[in-house]
Amino acid sequence: MRNKINRHLHKDEKLMYVEVPSWMKFHRELVFSPLIFPLIHAFLKKISTHLVITNDRVIARHGIIGEHSKGVKFNNIVSVKVHQPAFGSIFNYGHIHLYTQSGGHSDLVFHYIKNPIKVKKVIEKGVNLNTSVKEQEHRS
Repeated sequence: MRNKINRHLHKDEKLMYVEVPSWMKFHRELVFSPLIFPLIHAFLKKISTHLVITNDRVIARHGIIGEHSKGVKFNNIVSVKVHQPAFGSIFNYGHIHLYTQSGGHSDLVFHYIKNPIKVKKVIEKGVNLNTSVKEQEHRS
């Protein structure tokens, strides 16, 4: 899967962090399905869905054969919010919402992400680093 992630990176972009969804995202398939096909489907979706954080942006990527991705540059991110329900606190998963300068609704949402607090800190670190670099460029 690293090759599929690397194809989405720009020339000087470096990976900082990669996370996959928690198994809790597939709780319906895991609990309610006596059949093997929904379990295989859940497994394939889990291993093919990534939240990718680089030194320049955050990318949502999913798909095995057909791929879908959406990225937001750090300099466009206004705020990062984590929603962690009660079960999320127990099983260490949550939902991450990235808000950009475009307005009111979250522009990138990651559901059932493992370690949501850690992921939020990594994103905020990238935003802060990007902001400090921009400020130094303006001073020069």
